[in-house]
Amino acid sequence: MSKEKTQARMQSCLDQLGISLSVVWAPNPSQDKHGLIELSSRTLFIFNENEDEAWQTFMHEVFEWKLKDVTRIYRETVNGLIEILEKLAYKEKEKFLEAVPNIFKVIEEENKIEA
Repeated sequence: MSKEKTQARMQSCLDQLGISLSVVWAPNPSQDKHGLIELSSRTLFIFNENEDEAWQTFMHEVFEWKLKDVTRIYRETVNGLIEILEKLAYKEKEKFLEAVPNIFKVIEEENKIEA
């Protein structure tokens, strides 16, 4: 089957599944990946030369796309925790930096007493 027909059938699958991506079958043997979803253009690229392998990659990428919905809660939770930890670390760093002049002052004064 021609590349264009296969690509059209893949696009039909995405449309039937309600997946708002475009598919491009762009055989490229020098590409180190079999496929990839480019989020900025919402395009699924398939790089396999062989049609059967292209369909396998297509299926893999569709499953991966749908799985993102399942794992989104974990990504959001982890990102939320990172944000909270960054705020806490920033507050602790600021408290430390505010204490630095006093640390120098106390040590200098104690050092002068001994001298």
